[in-house]
Amino acid sequence: MSCKVHQCVGQDQDPVQRPARRDFLFRAAGSGALLAFPGAVMAAQLGEVMGELYVNGFRAPPGTKIKAGDSVLTGPETKVSFAVGQDAFMMRPLTSLQIDGSTLISGLRVLTGGLLAVFGRGAERTIRTATLTAGIRGTGIYVEASSIMSYFCTCYGEVDLECVTYQSRLNVKTKNHAAHFIYGKVDSGRSIVKAPVVNHTNAELAELEKMVGRTSPLG
Repeated sequence: MSCKVHQCVGQDQDPVQRPARRDFLFRAAGSGALLAFPGAVMAAQLGEVMGELYVNGFRAPPGTKIKAGDSVLTGPETKVSFAVGQDAFMMRPLTSLQIDGSTLISGLRVLTGGLLAVFGRGAERTIRTATLTAGIRGTGIYVEASSIMSYFCTCYGEVDLECVTYQSRLNVKTKNHAAHFIYGKVDSGRSIVKAPVVNHTNAELAELEKMVGRTSPLG
């Protein structure tokens, strides 16, 4: 099973809805999201490294392999994309990831920053944050998380959202972006509420799908 990685620096990120542009990039220490990977995948190998990228605390040169047990950190102007099997991922600038597992990858913790991801059809995955559990099936998603709230956009496909604090649930099925905030604590009202579509683009989703030999349904 092939793994591909590429990295870009300083690219503008036009939001899908420009009037709604805001910075929902949470950097709270201790926040986390867990992303399940296919167990048979061993590592993804970096191509040309541009900008600041650190693996296990060291600057990552070309040829560095990202594997289970590694921590990965992007700099303020760096985003990195990598494909693992039929799934592809894009880390935002100032994103800190801890990949769980020993020999095989068992999960991915997003400690700070944001993650855009697309998944192979028919494959079921689970994403967890401090406030959210999301079951996804062949979906494109974008997530940002903190210890008190999460931002989750179902870009296309079907997702089962659950607020872990209040155990409220929402099934989301869309062909063109449905975003929500998931709050860990609310004084009144709902813990899962609609949100604007921000900080990711259709072009980026198409780029990730292309990495794994697919065409984005959003064009």
